[in-house]
Amino acid sequence: MQFIVMVKNQLKLMFRNRIAVFVSIAVPLILTFLFSFSQGSSQESLYVADVDHSVYSNQLMEMIQKHNQVKIVHSDEATIKKKVDDQDISFGLVVNQGFSTHLLSGEDLPIYFVQNYQNGEGTILEEMITSEVGTLQKVIHDSKIISSGLNVDSSEITTSVFKGINEASNLTIDDQTLSNGEKTHDNATARLIGFLVMFIWFVVIQGLRTLIDERENNTFTRLLSTPIDYKKYLLAKMTATYLFGAIHVLVILAAGKYLLKVSIADNALAVGVLFAAYLFALTSITMIVIPFMRNQKQFTSSASIIIAVTGMVGGSFFSMEMAPKFMRVISKFTPESWAIQSLSSVIFDRQPITSEWVPLVVFAGIGIVGFAAGLIFMNRELKAMKG
Repeated sequence: MQFIVMVKNQLKLMFRNRIAVFVSIAVPLILTFLFSFSQGSSQESLYVADVDHSVYSNQLMEMIQKHNQVKIVHSDEATIKKKVDDQDISFGLVVNQGFSTHLLSGEDLPIYFVQNYQNGEGTILEEMITSEVGTLQKVIHDSKIISSGLNVDSSEITTSVFKGINEASNLTIDDQTLSNGEKTHDNATARLIGFLVMFIWFVVIQGLRTLIDERENNTFTRLLSTPIDYKKYLLAKMTATYLFGAIHVLVILAAGKYLLKVSIADNALAVGVLFAAYLFALTSITMIVIPFMRNQKQFTSSASIIIAVTGMVGGSFFSMEMAPKFMRVISKFTPESWAIQSLSSVIFDRQPITSEWVPLVVFAGIGIVGFAAGLIFMNRELKAMKG
């Protein structure tokens, strides 16, 4: 009963700073809206080496260019390969000599994609190009059949069909636009999850910061003179911080559902389990750091730097699929990366929670080790102060 009372009192203390609570809830939502909106008007550059320079290769370029989210950049094969190798771009297209000849004869087309590894951006571009090439082949094939039946020139039919294609193309390769006030749910959800896993660490910092405050205002010394078991008090502080973070997660996800139209309803249980394990890991990691901080200023500044760096490297601001290989390796050492990947799997790929047992084990392991280490360090500091 005493433990519950201590947790309740700590929660009251944490919610006392209402401005900080409001900011910690509002910032992830605002950033999600701003980043989603800014992405809606962006264009993806597609580097193309058109070696054939034929009517049909030019027609393919026009069909691709009709996609509003694609901007074709004409280049040569060597330049594209170098840019891909240097990781300046992730994807390129090469249309070799004989494209039109093979297209008319129905043979395999001399066209290939340049990329070092599969990523989301390249996959979307590849699917779009493949679709347009298929449309081109079908137009040529159907024009031949119609021309033989009507006894007319197939090139005239082909030209008429291409004219209609060039006049209207309703396909887009990016479903992340926010035009006419419509928000893309997948993009908003991904953005919100990315910012939430980073900013929830600030909430944990805010909750456990009171341990530093108690040292600075001598409350810690007075607590030692009371009959309360300090380890129980410390556990109550951690429990209250954990609940403080959990409430923030629930409120932000609920606000995101109604304000940004994010969708996690079909995966609510799996998302809840992952956030619960992730929050436990963050709380324990923070507990390890606290004994080494001398004052609140040092704690706040150091924690802010750590969270900002791990958030950027972990993929909170941009997808790590587009990052260089060495950054993707480094991101594996950040809790944000593990959280984003596991949450994305259950939300977007509809994976069951059992498929994410590795992140759950990692979070639980970090939490247990961090909790034990935090208690050891705090107990050592407690003995030093008593001495």
